[in-house]
Amino acid sequence: MFEVENKIQENKLQLLGKLTASLIHEIRNPLSAIKLTFDFLKLIENSLPEEATESIDISKEALARIQYLMDNVLTFSRKDSKYQQNCSLNEISKTAVNLIKSSANKKDIKIELELDNSIPNGYFDKNKILQVFMNLITNAIESCSQGDTVKIRTRGDDPDYIIWEVIDNGEGISEELKEKIFQDFYTSKEKGTGLGLSVCKMLLQPYQAKLDFTSTLGVGTKFIIMFNPNLMQINDEIQSINS
Repeated sequence: MFEVENKIQENKLQLLGKLTASLIHEIRNPLSAIKLTFDFLKLIENSLPEEATESIDISKEALARIQYLMDNVLTFSRKDSKYQQNCSLNEISKTAVNLIKSSANKKDIKIELELDNSIPNGYFDKNKILQVFMNLITNAIESCSQGDTVKIRTRGDDPDYIIWEVIDNGEGISEELKEKIFQDFYTSKEKGTGLGLSVCKMLLQPYQAKLDFTSTLGVGTKFIIMFNPNLMQINDEIQSINS
C-alpha cells in the first residue's frame, strides 16, 4: 500500500513538472509585454506623481522576481553558486514586506518588523530565501482577520542558530492539520496547491536551514527558520575571498 501511494505521488510530481514547463512557456509572452509597459513608464516617470513612480519600481522588482522564478522553477532545489551572494536576512525581510504589504493593507493587517542588527550575513541565493520568506508571510496574512498583526523577527540570541520568525495572531492550526502541513499536495485552502511549505523546506535544504512551527488554534501561529551560524560565517569568508 505504501509503495502504491509513493508511486502515485511520483506520477503527480512528474505530471506537475510537465505542466509547469508548459505554463512557463505560455506566461513568458504576456510578461514581456508587461515589462515593455513598465520600461515605457520609467521613461516618463518625471511627469508622474511620486506615488506612481514608487509603485512602478515595486512592480518592476516583483516582475523581475517572477522572471527569475520561471527561469529556475525546475531546478529550485539545486544549490547554484552563480546566484549566491553575501546577503542580509534583515534586508531580504524588508524586501519581502515591501512586495507583500499591499495584500496586508487590503485586509487592514499590520506588519511589524523586529530585526536584530547583530546577526551575520549569509551566503545565499537571495531570490530563493526571498521566496521562502514571502510564502510564509503570505500564509500568515491569509490566516489573519481584519485588524490582526503579523510580526517578522530575526534573532541572534540562540547559541546554535540564527533565527528568522513570522508570528501571527490569526486562526491557528488544528491538531489534525499539524500532522499533514508539510505533505505535498495537502492544503486546507480552497484554491491552494498544497506545495507551498514543502517547496519552502526544499529551498532551505541546500543551506541546512530547518523550518518548524508552533501553533495554538484560535490564538495564532509562529513559523521558525533556523540557520546554522557556522555555515553562514564560513560562507561569508568564502565570499570575502572571492570578492
